[in-house]
Amino acid sequence: MRDKLHAHLLERPAGATPGELLDLIFTQPGADREFGPRFLRILLGDDARFAFEQPTGRWIATAHAALASPLDDTSFVVVDLETTGGAPSFGAGSRGHGIIEIGALRLCGGRIVDRFSTLVHPGRRLPPFITQLTGITDAMLADAPSIDAVLPRFIDFARASVLIAHNAAFDLAFLDSARLQLSAETFEQPHLCTLRLARRLLPQLRRRSLDALGGHFGIPLVDRHRAMGDARITAELFFHLLELARRQGIVRLAELLDLQHLAADGRRFLCLLPRAQVARLPPEPGIYRFTDEAGRLLYIGKARNLRQRVSSYLINTSTHRRAVLDLIRHIRDVQVEVTGSELEASLREAEEIRRCQPPYNRLGKHLPRIAFLKLTTDAFPRLMVVNRLAPSSIATSGDGGGRRRGRAFGPFRSRASALHAQRLVARLFRLRTCSGRLEPGPEVTPCLQGQINYCSAPCAAAVDRAAYAQQVEAAQRFFDGQIDAVEAELTRRRDDFSAARRFEAAAKAQRELELVRRMERRQRTMSWIVARQHFAVMQAAADGEQVLLYAVVHGRLVARAAAGDVPGLAEFAARVDVQLRASPLRQLEPQDVDGTVILAAWLRERGERDGYVFPLDGSASVSAQLSEWEAAFTSLLATAAGP
Repeated sequence: MRDKLHAHLLERPAGATPGELLDLIFTQPGADREFGPRFLRILLGDDARFAFEQPTGRWIATAHAALASPLDDTSFVVVDLETTGGAPSFGAGSRGHGIIEIGALRLCGGRIVDRFSTLVHPGRRLPPFITQLTGITDAMLADAPSIDAVLPRFIDFARASVLIAHNAAFDLAFLDSARLQLSAETFEQPHLCTLRLARRLLPQLRRRSLDALGGHFGIPLVDRHRAMGDARITAELFFHLLELARRQGIVRLAELLDLQHLAADGRRFLCLLPRAQVARLPPEPGIYRFTDEAGRLLYIGKARNLRQRVSSYLINTSTHRRAVLDLIRHIRDVQVEVTGSELEASLREAEEIRRCQPPYNRLGKHLPRIAFLKLTTDAFPRLMVVNRLAPSSIATSGDGGGRRRGRAFGPFRSRASALHAQRLVARLFRLRTCSGRLEPGPEVTPCLQGQINYCSAPCAAAVDRAAYAQQVEAAQRFFDGQIDAVEAELTRRRDDFSAARRFEAAAKAQRELELVRRMERRQRTMSWIVARQHFAVMQAAADGEQVLLYAVVHGRLVARAAAGDVPGLAEFAARVDVQLRASPLRQLEPQDVDGTVILAAWLRERGERDGYVFPLDGSASVSAQLSEWEAAFTSLLATAAGP
């Protein structure tokens, strides 16, 4: 019981009232008002971990006793950095960015009492846009000291003070990175973020950038984007925010820290994952596993950049859902696995989630957000939008070439784009989109779509099964790329509307014509995703020394490998050849569809330099195109290795 109360108070530097602590112990409030406080004094009074503050009537964890000091007696150091870019470097040979200027002001008793300002040589040339933004040039930095010489001086300047910065996570990331390289330590002292405080104290403002807040309070924006100039603006902003906090009764440092760290669920944001451990993670694609204090697996995720992704859990943002905040409060350790590419990370994540089923992973939620159009298997097939391809949605060899009801089309970039396509296709071919089982009868009154002739109204027996089947076949031909008739009809409508000076209707017809053409291009280049064709994917690994290889046969991801030379590629090709010649299994498992959806999303998003895709002919040997594979393989290795 005491441990539970202590853990709760560790999350709240300002402490908690007796009533709040009693709510954690008892499920029903007591009628005796004197019993609760007396009970807590007996329970906690002789435990050195707890202290009762008589003036405020709150219990606190003694670990936070130093934070109980009045704000007027607290020493603050406002700091601002100028850097070469947006992410700090870490370790020798890192491609990250470095500090080029530090500006800091010490505040005490509402006054500026000391200053710290210096340029810093970053060990590299400045990007032109940084020079344009800050006015700092390479010539100005030529004789500037390195960060190794500057940082010890700043540490002494900021010692025993609370650090303040606007968007403090950015500045602390650079300071922590530099200090880690210097002494394997980070800045562990309390810090305040004027951006976070502004979110709590000025919820009515839509923008809370330094410029916006400076304009709101009438602060002169002098020397913007120079460290000392921005530090001065931030200091004046902090004085204004401090006055707003005092109006809310906040007079102690612990209370201000509590206000800053309130999460979206009303509890204090707390992440006990060591910042130094996160800073040492590799900036490479891979998967990460969060565990609790007992070593139990909590969550598995993927990342394009492991360090950046895991670092996002250290930051209190309004976008964190309650489930995510609960996860963050339980995290004590993280293990990572570098995968070589984001695509491989997605596939590994799906495999591990299905195998381990961590409590904070919802099965299927990790898959890409894509959508498909699907014709159902009803007597009068319905055109519907689905977010996932179920195993039964994907045809296998021997099903008549995929020409059957239940067929799916896509993928589309989002559900919204799929809904747009559904409305157009349903209207063009007069297909039904309504849910529910039909019981056709002439006495049925059709819905609005049927009444305005956008649907042939099978519900009202206005069309028989044979005629409706012809509508479905026409829609299937459209998805197979036969768009000439539709294209001609939409062009005619556009021209007729334009001639009649109905320009809004003409513009709508033109947008629909462009959508039809985009759908045709997408289906032409990606039809194998849902038509059960076979394909291979080749992608350079992040290390530049290997190529990642994937093969999908009969809708299944049947082979994955990483090869560093041509013999390794030939071995992979031989495995794929065996799979192509094997008899397909009739039933797909859910995990097979996971891989197909992930590859579909990658194919949808990939750029020209992201790799190669090779359609495979199930009746031909892979060896027939091995020379083409080898050329692509060699090109990927050469490009990744660089000059």
